[in-house]
Amino acid sequence: MKLNRLFAAAFVAILLGASHAGANAAEPEEHFQLTPALLAKLKAAAPDIKKLEKKDEDAKDGKDKLSAEDFARVLDKEPRAKAVLAKHGLGTREFALSTYAMLHAGMFVGLEPSMNKKQAADMLASFTKEQRANVALLRKTDMSAFK
Repeated sequence: MKLNRLFAAAFVAILLGASHAGANAAEPEEHFQLTPALLAKLKAAAPDIKKLEKKDEDAKDGKDKLSAEDFARVLDKEPRAKAVLAKHGLGTREFALSTYAMLHAGMFVGLEPSMNKKQAADMLASFTKEQRANVALLRKTDMSAFK
């Protein structure tokens, strides 16, 4: 499975699960907190990760929803991905959880301007404390290196 498909699957999983963030707080990705140091590692790894993306756009594995744990297991089976992550001091599970946390917080930060203040506040209040901290961190982070 190619990495950009994995990122797309992660994005879909976040979209599908975002409305249930407050209802089922037992998921590890809902309690994963990003840090500035971790974002720095991810930023440094981003160019190498982009190089891993395969050119074949037709590959598909049939999974529509991939948990962070599933994502980490798939990465564990990709020696090149593991090597790139290790080079930057990242484990596959940490990378998978970070990806989900960034997608969740990034979607909120990106959509927040289009919401009214009450709607945004209500949604933010339904997040775990870690998710709220991730939103706060991404609000003050330049995310252009991750595009």
